[in-house]
Amino acid sequence: MGERRETSKSPPIIFDGFTEYHEARQFAAEIGKRDNLHEDVIFSDAMHVAATLALEERGMSYTMPNVAWMYRRVPPKEVRDILELRWNHPDDYKCLPMAGTTERLSSAEMDAAAELAKKLAPEQLDALLFCDPAGSA
Repeated sequence: MGERRETSKSPPIIFDGFTEYHEARQFAAEIGKRDNLHEDVIFSDAMHVAATLALEERGMSYTMPNVAWMYRRVPPKEVRDILELRWNHPDDYKCLPMAGTTERLSSAEMDAAAELAKKLAPEQLDALLFCDPAGSA
């Protein structure tokens, strides 16, 4: 019998942002309780702020197609960090670009958005919500 070699290696750790996403959702829930707002509204507002800051960082203009594009590229850690800022320093959060935009929607607008989110695929939502005036996304 030949010499037995150990060939098994530990698999590489693949980070997918799952932990940061759940931490962000927890922050959103706590902020929602404190501010008497639904946690999805809080989370969406932080996503909007994160996308806006990421666009600024890349030197990209704030257009609806650019926002839709950036939404898919904002890592959960950035959203979590923005929510942590909001939790610890609510007045500083209010100074961030686009902060509070989602919260200013009427209850009818929020209900309509929630229904659309249940029925449409993300690409369809992007086309509906983030299209330019000519209708192309």
